[in-house]
This record gives sequence, C-alpha cells and structure tokens, in this order.
Amino acid sequence: MKKLPSIYKQSINKKFNNNNTVYYSTTKNNEKREDKFDPKEFIGSLFKEGGHIFNKALIIRTKDKIYDTSIVRSSDDFIYTLTEDSIRISDIISIERK
Repeated sequence: MKKLPSIYKQSINKKFNNNNTVYYSTTKNNEKREDKFDPKEFIGSLFKEGGHIFNKALIIRTKDKIYDTSIVRSSDDFIYTLTEDSIRISDIISIERK
C-alpha cells in the first residue's frame, strides 16, 4: 500500500457543555393523556375479529380484581366470562391479550 497523506485535525482547547440541558416533550408532572381506554370499543373489536370469542385469552383488570379468562358474551353493562364471572364494563380499567 502506498502512504496516504495525513489528515488535519484541530486541537480542542476548550471544555464543551452543550449537552447540559435537554428538552423533554412530555413531563410526568403535566402529563395529559387524551387516549383514554374505552372497554366497549375494545370488546366490540374482539367480537368483530372473527373466530370464536371464547378462544381469545385475556387479562381483564378492574378496580377490584384481575381476571385471567376469556369472554363468553357481553351485554350493555356486563361481560360474562368462561369462569362464570360477570364483570361490570364501567369497572374495567384495561384489557390485554395473553
């Protein structure tokens, strides 16, 4: 190989502190979430997906309890599960797929 010319590099004589402050677009104190969980909408999408609803394993969190079950059917105010629980829809905090 032939010898390449040297590269010019400037010496750094000062201390840099340009990363001392960082901007965060969301803060925990003023955090406002516009996307609230709507259990009726989620349950409706489960029924529309196709397949049998009772074959879909779910984790349902309410104010009082966590259910690890599947939905059998739903009415206007309640959902009914394979474990013979009736859960009030207004009490549901979140529903996750297992």
